[in-house]
Amino acid sequence: MDLMKERFWIESDKELMLQILKLNNVPVIEVMDPRTCVYPIVGRRFGNHNGKDISVIHLMEQTLESEHDFYTKLYSIDKEYRLYVDGLSIKKIERAVAQQAIFEEISIRTAAYGWEWEEVDGDQVPLEWHMVAIRALYVTGYTKGYVKLGILANERAIVVDINPVSMENVDDTEEPKIPFTIGADIEFMLSCDQELLPASTFFPIEGDIGCDDRQIEKDSGEYALVEIRPEKADSPDELHHHIKQLIEKASTMVPYQNIEFRSGSMPFNGYQCGGHLHFGLAPSLSLLRALDHYLAIPIAMIEEPRTAKKRRRTTHGGIGRFRVKSYGFEYISLSSMILESKLTKSILCLAYLVARHHHELQADFLFHPNIQRAYYHANIPVLKKLWQEIKSKLLATSSYLKFKEEIDYLIEMIEHGREIEESSDIRKNWDITVPNASYDTGLIINIPKKMREKFHLKEGEQTFVSAGKNISPATIHAYPFAFRNADTIQLSKSLRSELNLPNNWIPKLTARGSVITLGPIIGILAKKPFDRQTTYFQHLFKLAKEKQMFVYVFEPLDIDWDKQVIRGTTLDGEGTFPFPAVIYDRFLFRGKKKLGYSIDEIRVKLQTIHHIPFINPPALFQLTGNKWSTFQLLSKEHEAYLPETRLLTGANNLIEMLNLYGEVYLKPLDGSLSKGLIRVIRKPSGISLYEFNSSTVQEFKQMDDLILFTSSLIQKTPYLVQEGIRRKRIDGKNIEIRVYMQKSQKKNWLRTGMVTRLTKEEVMNEEFEENVRLSKVMEVLYPNANKRRYRTNELAKAAKAIVLTVEQEIGEFGEIAVDLCIDQYESIKLLEVNAKPDNLFSQIKAYKLRTIAANRLLDYAASLTEYRNEER
Repeated sequence: MDLMKERFWIESDKELMLQILKLNNVPVIEVMDPRTCVYPIVGRRFGNHNGKDISVIHLMEQTLESEHDFYTKLYSIDKEYRLYVDGLSIKKIERAVAQQAIFEEISIRTAAYGWEWEEVDGDQVPLEWHMVAIRALYVTGYTKGYVKLGILANERAIVVDINPVSMENVDDTEEPKIPFTIGADIEFMLSCDQELLPASTFFPIEGDIGCDDRQIEKDSGEYALVEIRPEKADSPDELHHHIKQLIEKASTMVPYQNIEFRSGSMPFNGYQCGGHLHFGLAPSLSLLRALDHYLAIPIAMIEEPRTAKKRRRTTHGGIGRFRVKSYGFEYISLSSMILESKLTKSILCLAYLVARHHHELQADFLFHPNIQRAYYHANIPVLKKLWQEIKSKLLATSSYLKFKEEIDYLIEMIEHGREIEESSDIRKNWDITVPNASYDTGLIINIPKKMREKFHLKEGEQTFVSAGKNISPATIHAYPFAFRNADTIQLSKSLRSELNLPNNWIPKLTARGSVITLGPIIGILAKKPFDRQTTYFQHLFKLAKEKQMFVYVFEPLDIDWDKQVIRGTTLDGEGTFPFPAVIYDRFLFRGKKKLGYSIDEIRVKLQTIHHIPFINPPALFQLTGNKWSTFQLLSKEHEAYLPETRLLTGANNLIEMLNLYGEVYLKPLDGSLSKGLIRVIRKPSGISLYEFNSSTVQEFKQMDDLILFTSSLIQKTPYLVQEGIRRKRIDGKNIEIRVYMQKSQKKNWLRTGMVTRLTKEEVMNEEFEENVRLSKVMEVLYPNANKRRYRTNELAKAAKAIVLTVEQEIGEFGEIAVDLCIDQYESIKLLEVNAKPDNLFSQIKAYKLRTIAANRLLDYAASLTEYRNEER
């Protein structure tokens, strides 16, 4: 049997039948995959076994030895009804009644288990259940049969089984009575600056141009879709004329160039638009099948697949969708077809032709599973395989010549592969002139209902919206996509402009009193070029976007103090943004030229005048930027961790330290990155000085020369002299350990990670350092697992103790790196406290730690504002 030429029956393949029903969006018991599903499930066999094939499966292991062919979800079904469907009508309704019921784990309502069917009045069954049964039989291709419905606890009906009366698929067709009327109600949507604008902004609910009854939100009073309701007509040409008049009238009611009329399947995600046709004919199986096969499928060949397949899975899309009306019936399967004037007329003419000749048009392929799948998945290449046969039958009708000019436009689109362009303003395609005026929606913030309830906000009320340090009045409206994103808000173009916010940022919201706060907005203070920080900043941008935060980077010259805006850089380029709610200070200056401004003054202005909190405040940089101040603070409680350190006042204390240790380091109080660092070593032949910046060595044989050098040195810059530490080594490289400490959103200190830094040099330099995972080095240093664990914990304890002391001195801050080493005597020594540490995790390929570190930083930043995010 050629399945593409013969009726393909699926009665014996219950699994396929259930899949076809689900594909058609018919409520039905769900087929389950035993490898991935949640148990228990129900095992079933192909064919009809009067329920004796059904059993409950509790474990996956049972499926390995069972004789079941397929499996379905286990439902708790309270009642079952059996509806006898004949074409498009219900002839009899029966209810399952227990006589001498045999109870299993689930109720199997068949004669074999002691159940009988008792006829009931049709009024006892909701009309919605009638339509479920009719469409279930229709989409499987049967003409007559019993549809068994299971009723769940929430009174929702699902299809449990279908049994045809016979294998014959005979449909008595009648030639339609001529003439008959044709009408329509067609929907479109308004787009203002690419955002959904409620239809009710301009149109009333009732009338020839009104609003569809779908609201943005229940009881919001804002209606999403425009609906034009032309007068019914005696011909497609007359109906097209009525439609054009209404589109022109609608355009005069919305005389704005920046508002577009959008049509097609789904102009905005989640809002399907219908092009419903009204026929002055009685509905019949033959007529509905012909409309599906010879109208819906050809139109599907030119629709935009992305949106068309979404609409076909809604309660209005898909084959076999109709409603009985007083004038005849309404065919609702089609999307809004008014994208172009010529196309609209072509579709109307084809619809009229199909209705006129439905008794001559056989729907041979409509119910084949492969064809239905192609239709619902918008697989145009497969659907086009049907085109030549569809076309030949349409051209063979006696009415084709009458409508040839109009229908050929659609034929040409199909055969040339031209898809409908849904993103354009349909008024232009109808040759309607649009005035060159712009519509301002005003200062509006759209907030989902649940979010409004959470923060005690009311739709329609006036409020203030704050973003960073900017604030603006605004009006609260319902959010049109809450069904998809219940935690998302939307800002009007004017409100974004007023707050200096980028178009692509979807902010979080919190509220206190009459002020709504968006964000948080975090500004990274840095100096161009960003160099090795660039990758880190980009990572922060991406993670912030996932959290609905907004992060930008700027340098001092980007600040406009008068307008209180900043020219910042984001992942998407540059823009003008509000002063941030929090500042992350990553300003590093390594140049020789003067800046032309005081970075300390800028920090003070931002913190004290504009009241912007810093993740790490200037007080921390002042402390850690002065090595002597840091030493004095930490020596009170952590002397054991500190190499002996003295303020260099002259050659005497340098000589004294050399006599004690033989090797010392001279460090500028405010030095960093080895700048100004000098290594001094006492040798039998004299004293050697190695200057790291210039890589030069000086030898002093006379003490007077050393005294002269020291005096000259401290006159220029204050120095300290520090004990030289012999660090543990591995493979000839000195070992340092960076402990990266961060605050959580709950203001607790956490150790995010530890990285080993290796260098052959005596002083760590980012140009020559090698970064590796701590675990690799510790395994070599301490083969014993217990000893290794102990030393790691000691390093962590030392870092945390040092951080707590620093915090007690200068107040709260968010992150810091403590650089430690283990000396030749197994003592832990502090090398440096770094308030602007590089995130080294990516260098050791610890990408998970890198992400944890970035998330903790963002969460802590949020905690400094009104926000409290979930701990990562």
